[in-house]
Amino acid sequence: MSSALALVNRLARHDEQVLVNALAIRVPKTIGVRDLFDLAEALLALPSIDHGLARLSKDELAQVAAGNPSSDLFAACDALLLGDSDHIFPEVSERAEHWITAVGVASATSSAEPLDGPSSATPDDAVAALHEGLVAVNLLDDLVTAVTHVPARVNGTGTLAKAAAAQLEAVMPRSDIDLQTLVTWAVTTPLVSVRLGTLHVLNDHTSAWAQMTTLERWLWLVATWRERIPPAGRRILRETTWTADDLEAAAGRRLIVSHAWIMPALTEALVTARVLGLVRGANVSAAAIAALGDGAGDAEDAHVRAFALAHAPAETETFIVQHDLSIIAPGPLSARASARLRALSHVESRGMASTFRISAESISRALATGDDGEALLAFLSEHSLTELPQNLVYLINDLAAKHGSVRVSRIAGRTMVEAATDQLAALLGVDSNVRHLQLAPTDVRTFATALEPRAVMSVLVEAGYPAVSADTSPGLEEVPEEAPDAALHALVTRLRERDEDIPMDASWLKRQLDLAIRNKQRVTVTVQMPDGERDFELEVTALANGRLRGRDLRGAVERTLPLAFITAVSPAG
Repeated sequence: MSSALALVNRLARHDEQVLVNALAIRVPKTIGVRDLFDLAEALLALPSIDHGLARLSKDELAQVAAGNPSSDLFAACDALLLGDSDHIFPEVSERAEHWITAVGVASATSSAEPLDGPSSATPDDAVAALHEGLVAVNLLDDLVTAVTHVPARVNGTGTLAKAAAAQLEAVMPRSDIDLQTLVTWAVTTPLVSVRLGTLHVLNDHTSAWAQMTTLERWLWLVATWRERIPPAGRRILRETTWTADDLEAAAGRRLIVSHAWIMPALTEALVTARVLGLVRGANVSAAAIAALGDGAGDAEDAHVRAFALAHAPAETETFIVQHDLSIIAPGPLSARASARLRALSHVESRGMASTFRISAESISRALATGDDGEALLAFLSEHSLTELPQNLVYLINDLAAKHGSVRVSRIAGRTMVEAATDQLAALLGVDSNVRHLQLAPTDVRTFATALEPRAVMSVLVEAGYPAVSADTSPGLEEVPEEAPDAALHALVTRLRERDEDIPMDASWLKRQLDLAIRNKQRVTVTVQMPDGERDFELEVTALANGRLRGRDLRGAVERTLPLAFITAVSPAG
């Protein structure tokens, strides 16, 4: 007996996001689906049922096959549209029994034994890995800042385009983590996303990120890492050595229908864990084991926080400014000091000790964002362990005095460059460093170019001109983010809108009754009588000429009911 009718009612009333999530997992054939009946039948096809059962472990499949699932398993099956809150669909139970039987035969000839749990890192290795993870957090912060100003295109696999890689490498510091690994990690966090083939910073999260300390950022990223791992994946990681082969073998033993769906998540978890300093080789840090605990998230976070607080190095806000305009931070800089220093210099390398370099370009960039010379000198003087070199003081004062002497604006579709003096205008007209801007004089001190203001500003600052934008910066272009599974949302909305008034729709009732007749299904029919509504439990036999015929299961009589008076149909029982 088909469960399509019960499933149709579930599809009509379930939370839309739950339906979309389930459809993304079940991947039913949606070509030619006209209404919820068609969708229900597609979901009850064996391939679609198998997609849902693939999310259940061998033990959970055994419970479904035996008909005694726990309350948590009922809820999981309901979310996967394999049943509802009260029972599992018979087609699902039969398919689960098939898989349990199949794996029982296979295991009788298999010598594979479950592996031990993950190999624990030594305390020294765990602490060293944590320190590396904190450095990686600073690198991620550098990348987020770079992506804010440098457009970075990626291809369909998430790999940086060659031009974008070259641009980012020019502004990113040296480190032991290659740029592509950093970008791949960034898009798994709530800080960066890929929209229309370009990396974009998500402002909703970066504002909170900017207020965190480095350790708080690391803890937040660990929590994000854990949340991206499916529950089944967390169990596998808790029970298995962290190598690619062992994880795949463990997934195959636990997820007997198919484990292909979970392998990308496990691979991503392993790569991110290495970057975050949660694992070295196959040796897992105590912080990772605590994060993957099977308790509530708060308890897991408390264990991870305790580990990090006990072993994270103390941060500093001081550094050494040298005469060659390089800056050395002898220890881990605080997030606030690091961001402030990065705004007026170029980050050359990241590690437990970082190096920066000040240049005319970096000072001009800082001045262009609204800083002034006095504020820059005050910050450097306050945090430097040594007296500021005179050449640095002179450079900042000179650039601050000239700042704004070249103004860039957008007028009537052209970018205008205006010099403050005749001498500066004359220099702009002959300087080979800005020749490719193709500056065309419009009067003695003003030039026009077809390039965008942002590109013009970049070239002028790089050439040493104290340029400033005369327009209010529009900021980064906001590209609307396409909702995940947008096509499935549209499908669910379309099918539900078509059958919005389910109880009063005659065509809907006719489809329900046709389905019950075809599957010889017992149904409860609600009929509007003169004295109110009345339910009949029927085994329907025919529907013709606007009348329904069926055997009344309570009164053991044949009944004929006008279709026009039927207000609802539901599975019997």
